[in-house]
Amino acid sequence: MRYFVLAILFTTILIHPGQQGRADDGAPAKPEQADGRGELAKGLRAMKQKSYQRAVVHLTAAIRSATLEPRQLSDAHYFRGRALVRVQQRDLALADFDQAVLYWPENVKALRVRCRALALEKQWERATGDCDTAVALAPGDWRGWFTRGLLRREQDRRDEAKGDFAAALMRMPDGMTSFPMVRRPLREFGLIEGYFDPAEPAPDLEDIRAGD
Repeated sequence: MRYFVLAILFTTILIHPGQQGRADDGAPAKPEQADGRGELAKGLRAMKQKSYQRAVVHLTAAIRSATLEPRQLSDAHYFRGRALVRVQQRDLALADFDQAVLYWPENVKALRVRCRALALEKQWERATGDCDTAVALAPGDWRGWFTRGLLRREQDRRDEAKGDFAAALMRMPDGMTSFPMVRRPLREFGLIEGYFDPAEPAPDLEDIRAGD
């Protein structure tokens, strides 16, 4: 509960420039105490441990430290956005993804996840632009193709979606099709063998892990 309250507080105070970050024990941190890289590392560890409220606290401290380089700042916003999605703060998450792309326009993982976030808001044109850019920047990365396939599937552009899923399949590491969230749409579009069960939960743009 402590970290949940801190997480919401930290995210809210971003609109108040006079506020400072907090030390690891939750006490207000003086400017000279701010360790942006250290807080970023703590935030990433919390993400791996699925402690999303704690991740928000540390990533906010990293952002507020004013010590990160643009790409590090972009990553801090990207990961905090992902954490905010997990604690059902989708609007704040989208704002973070916007900042991630602003600080580093070539941040492919931020483009992929913002594509999904925009699609959930039915902002199809912006979502398509992000997915197209992600694929153009990293054509060898299967996750960009897969994410765009999900987007086009959501738009009922099935021929184009199938093409994207086929391109993703060609680029996937061995073993990826063993994951249900990946396997299901590939079977749906007849790209891999196996029984397609329509009742099997389908990956969607909010829950899909691919591309995170």
